[in-house]
Amino acid sequence: MKHRSVKHALDPHGYTKFVGATVRGVPALPRWRVLFLLPILIALGPRTAQPAEPPANPTLLLNGNWQFALAHNDAEAERLANFYQPGYDAARFQRITVPSNWALQGFEPPHYGRFKDEASEGFYIHRFTVPDTWRDKRILLHFGGVWTSAEVWLNGKHLGRHDSGFTSFSFDVTKDLQPGAENVLAVRVRQVTHDYLFDTNDDWSLGGIYRDVSLETMPKFRWIDRVDAQTVFDSQFQDADLNIRAMIGDARPRKESEAPYSLLVSLRKDGAEIQNAKIAIPAHPGTDRDIALKLHVQHPLHWTAETPALYDLQVELLENGKPTHVRTLAVGFRQISTAGGIFRINGQAVKLRGVDRHDEYPDGGRATTPENWTQDLKLMKAANINFIRCSHYPPAAGFLDLCDRLGMYVDDEVPMGDGGNDANDPSFADAVMLRSYEAVSRDINHPSIVLWSIGNEDPLTSLHMAAIRTVKGLDPTRPVLMPWRAEQWLPPEIDILAPHYFTAAQYDELSGESARPVVTTEYTHAYGTDGFGGLQERWNALTRHPAGAGGAIWMWADQGLKVTLDQPGGGKKTSLELNPGGMDGTVSSYREPQRDYWETKAVYAQTYPAIGKTSFVPGQASVRIPIRNDFDFTNLDTVGIGWQLMADDRELDHGTARLECEPHATAWLPLRLSSIHDAHPGIAYYAWFTFTRADGSEITRRSVELLPAGGAVPVAITKAEPLSVRRGKVVVVKAGPASYTFDPQIAQLASASLNGVQVIDGASFTIWRPLGPSEVIIVGKDRAKQLPDLNRYRTAVESWKVSESADGVEIDARANHVIDAKNHFQVSYTYSIGRDGVLSIHYSVKPQVEAEWLPLVGVTLRTPPALTHLRWLGLGPLDAYPNEKAAAIFGVWSGDLGGPTATGVKATRWAELSGTSGVVLKIEGCPYIRAGEGSGLQALSAVVGRSAKTRRPENPEDRLDTTAGSSFDGGFRVSLARATPRTAPD
Repeated sequence: MKHRSVKHALDPHGYTKFVGATVRGVPALPRWRVLFLLPILIALGPRTAQPAEPPANPTLLLNGNWQFALAHNDAEAERLANFYQPGYDAARFQRITVPSNWALQGFEPPHYGRFKDEASEGFYIHRFTVPDTWRDKRILLHFGGVWTSAEVWLNGKHLGRHDSGFTSFSFDVTKDLQPGAENVLAVRVRQVTHDYLFDTNDDWSLGGIYRDVSLETMPKFRWIDRVDAQTVFDSQFQDADLNIRAMIGDARPRKESEAPYSLLVSLRKDGAEIQNAKIAIPAHPGTDRDIALKLHVQHPLHWTAETPALYDLQVELLENGKPTHVRTLAVGFRQISTAGGIFRINGQAVKLRGVDRHDEYPDGGRATTPENWTQDLKLMKAANINFIRCSHYPPAAGFLDLCDRLGMYVDDEVPMGDGGNDANDPSFADAVMLRSYEAVSRDINHPSIVLWSIGNEDPLTSLHMAAIRTVKGLDPTRPVLMPWRAEQWLPPEIDILAPHYFTAAQYDELSGESARPVVTTEYTHAYGTDGFGGLQERWNALTRHPAGAGGAIWMWADQGLKVTLDQPGGGKKTSLELNPGGMDGTVSSYREPQRDYWETKAVYAQTYPAIGKTSFVPGQASVRIPIRNDFDFTNLDTVGIGWQLMADDRELDHGTARLECEPHATAWLPLRLSSIHDAHPGIAYYAWFTFTRADGSEITRRSVELLPAGGAVPVAITKAEPLSVRRGKVVVVKAGPASYTFDPQIAQLASASLNGVQVIDGASFTIWRPLGPSEVIIVGKDRAKQLPDLNRYRTAVESWKVSESADGVEIDARANHVIDAKNHFQVSYTYSIGRDGVLSIHYSVKPQVEAEWLPLVGVTLRTPPALTHLRWLGLGPLDAYPNEKAAAIFGVWSGDLGGPTATGVKATRWAELSGTSGVVLKIEGCPYIRAGEGSGLQALSAVVGRSAKTRRPENPEDRLDTTAGSSFDGGFRVSLARATPRTAPD
């Protein structure tokens, strides 16, 4: 694509002007002014001209093996204090890899959170040489990250001290480096300083030089100090201006004469030049100069997380027409707005499907690698995640490069850590301002960064406002938020409200009335294996409103470290050590997807059927299924849609489809039904849909149940079997080949068999299971230890009555199940056995227990070992709870007991247990079953909803409260049958 050239000139005051009317909305300069500027104007060359070869300004990476000594306390540190001096005897120093955290190198156990006492310090020495040709270079020493404080010497010369653990910093070592000879770099790393709480979070505190250390060379007397680029679209978001600011450094004495120089700017896409400009700059010895340039680009590709189009910007410094220094950066054309209370990118409202991420990995701690970054981003994108909140500090710069290239929205956080709560102390002013400047100045050019965060769950103070104004002064193009602050009275500099852990109703209310966008930087907690309830409800409540821009899940990965320590008596022990709070991640520390990952993927899916059920008339050709496109920029025609028409677990038909549908809209898919001639009794009809990206990877899977018009088809009544009842110590009821035995002493089913083959070995009422980690937090650890196991009880039967009729046998009973003096529950039972051999169980339970709520209610059926295979109609294959079921889809599923598919809570219509005995146990009518603990099944009328760490389920019906007078009713049906081969319906 060819573009017209844009010619530039610089007026005597240093402001860039355009020559010629090639830019929309910008008038041509008067002819007299053009003539006046000609002496300093260098016109653009031909469009086909190739730039000169970039100058050779080498860099040197100082990573590798360094010498290291660890001082465990202040006294040991004092003995090492002269380590930087020339000739220091470092024979006792050990080898350490840089970058790394020394706790991950086996020097001491890792520490979590704040230090209560004195902390260890690290002493580093590194010897290196640089070429003799570097004598005519300006040289910078760069540190990507040192936690938390680095005091640096080079060849015995004190360079300075940097107290900020998560931001990068540099020293000018031009005068102190010795080209052609050995150089000695010494770094003292402290963990505890006046400001260290600003680098301490609810996370590991890991000392060390954990990011790259390097030397950068450039021309000695004039160089490009930095380049910033911003993109601004026209009102139609078609053409754009690329606004460039180049700071040119100059180290010559003020009075020294100096020749003018030039800047050559070029913009490329995939190696092809799109636009360029060349500008002559008058000499300015003794001072740096900020140069403003503007390139007008017609129809640039838009950068978004869905379309991460990048351009290459190159800025060259030309001396006498020859390049002496060059800087390049990736440019993404994108523009952010919060006008009207709506978060927009390139004019389009965007929803942020996010997670909170720590920049750490078990093997290396915070010394993360490109492989770690790539693994995270690929897994995130596979789970439909498009947004990362960097918690609670800027990540490695290379990670942001990948976010630019692969497409990910990022909230970059100015690191204030635990120190933000103390920001009313003016002595922290330097800590706040240093971190604000360094975070923004390093990362400002990344198109992936769409937000700046200031601190985490902090009060608003004068220092916070100073940080906010600093950030907005450095970068007026991005909005700013304070995580956890969501008050309507917040000052206007805070562009976005960022509540934490609201209920769905609170998100609904806030986003429905807010004049600012709402981005909840933590809105649910992936804690343990039981703490992820309500994600779908909170996401829907927030994002149904224009102001509700989305949020981030706490958090991405479990905070675990691979620790290797010396053992007493010799040898080493390696283990994965988790943070003291347990598992927080949607994926494990090593990034294996966990149950919460799949729920995240399902809730964040951008395309799906907009309904879960629809009716049909057998014989009709097709039914229309609404398909929602919640992508922000992607047409649905890029998405592959595969479908399967199912009758129970038999496929009747399948096909693929493509739909044209703009973002934020709905299209209709005609689902072929010609294979369903009749609706067979007892058969479930449904369609499975699979949505795939252009690369073939899966976006999501969903199901739509197909209901025959007029309601469910009734199952044909089986023949009436002869009934008999035998009373005694036990009551035996036989209906044909089915036999049920009841124990009047405990008011329970004692056994069930078919033709003498045992299918049920006993039953017991259940209202308890061990509490999960999140539930323990809600109850309290001490309180949870005191609660008794409510399933360990003795039974006192208060009534027992057996009745016979022409239709069958009914047993009515009432029993009191006593745990101890403070805990018991009364259950009324009704057992009905019909002439069809089906056992119906109904119950009503009234708990009087110390526990404020029950985890489940139902009956445990013990079964023989021969029954090992579970098959069910309902949600699967993943477990499903009242408020955590988005990732489970409707269908017929199966798996072996004890295996991953059949383990856990399943939401069911019916379930069958079979095996080598040739008999099938079928349970119908209970909304949940639970398998996986011992042999058998639990038929459950209720299970408590998933908690969300420190918060119980929000819907009252999901809480199972044991308030005074509360009762729980339920029931299910049991039938026994011979196992027969299944055939597909017509």
